[in-house]
Amino acid sequence: MFMALISLLILMLASVALISSTDTSLLTAGNLAFKRDLANQAERAVAQVRTQFVSGALVSQTVLYSDQPDQNYWAHVLPSTTALPGIPAVLTASTKKDDIIDTATGIRLRYVIDRMCVPGATVPDKSTCTMGSFVDDKGGSGGQTKVNAGLGPVYRLTVMALGPRNTQTFTQITFTH
Repeated sequence: MFMALISLLILMLASVALISSTDTSLLTAGNLAFKRDLANQAERAVAQVRTQFVSGALVSQTVLYSDQPDQNYWAHVLPSTTALPGIPAVLTASTKKDDIIDTATGIRLRYVIDRMCVPGATVPDKSTCTMGSFVDDKGGSGGQTKVNAGLGPVYRLTVMALGPRNTQTFTQITFTH
């Protein structure tokens, strides 16, 4: 009888440990799923920024020479936070509003665009800005595509996605225009 009680106690402790381990694994898997979903949701901000550069408020090159805070655009490299190196401080500031809100899922996106230039630079050039190559497809005559390659300033888009369970992800991309 005594051996049966000890065996039963050992089985009970093993069961409790197994359930605890399963709960932790499920919680971790759920959090990873939220983070992956937020990374995918950041594509909404990328699409919105692309629209601004192609046909929106940031389509004109002269507009890009100065800061446009209403469009979340800065014509110079933004300083980063000490807690999150490489992430612009303006993005994590408590005064920064959410730019894209999905009330059905509870996901909020904030983004900023900064041109990789030193402060005070207006017209981008190699001495004041990080330059990158781009292909400009303007279309040609007679059904032929006319492609021009050139150098343009590099822009950095930083997206902060906020989701359920205080999940938070940062995504950065660079592009030329």
